[in-house]
Amino acid sequence: MANKKVIYYIQTLLSRWLSYPVIPEGKTTGHALVRSERNGCSLGANIRIEDPYVLHNVTLGDYSYISRNSLVANTTIGKFCSVGPNLVCGQGLHPTAGVSTHPMFYSPNNPNDRVLASRPLFEEHRPVSIGHDVYIGANVFILDGVTIGHGAVVGAGAVVTKDVPPYAVVAGVPAKVVKYRFDADTVRALLERRWWDDPEEELHKVSDHFWDVEAFLANK
Repeated sequence: MANKKVIYYIQTLLSRWLSYPVIPEGKTTGHALVRSERNGCSLGANIRIEDPYVLHNVTLGDYSYISRNSLVANTTIGKFCSVGPNLVCGQGLHPTAGVSTHPMFYSPNNPNDRVLASRPLFEEHRPVSIGHDVYIGANVFILDGVTIGHGAVVGAGAVVTKDVPPYAVVAGVPAKVVKYRFDADTVRALLERRWWDDPEEELHKVSDHFWDVEAFLANK
């Protein structure tokens, strides 16, 4: 037992130094990234991104965080979003109506050495839009081109293949609407209120009326 603790302690130190993932004994993840990588990104204020991660062409709004082991590309994430570990988002599409699904036949940017397409025959990458105040659970996959509305919740393990309405709670494979966080009138009022755009000195109102949405909406 002592040796296992020492080994895990060493792995943790190496993880912090080299940005390698450390997975506790008996635990698994959907994928394991080797090290952190980021390019073409725009990051807001007071954000957090946990190592390891791979982010390409990602915009992350103020106060949002992305948990460890997330692989995200061509995605806009709003303010006050909570993203659980192992998110896979915006990693490209493959055609299914052609002779083959392999990119060497339809993409000049085929990851393999052999390319037979002189021009793109298919739109591989479509931007993903995630609104403000969105909560995404662990081990979620989001397909290219999807829009997730403000205030939505995506349950752990969901595969999101189509747009998610504002303040909807979705879960499953493929993800479907389970319920809405609030009734239609409250959802409409919250969307009009746009509290996520308030100046920082006004954000305390969210905490002051946290469990009373009506009081929060009334206190402008």
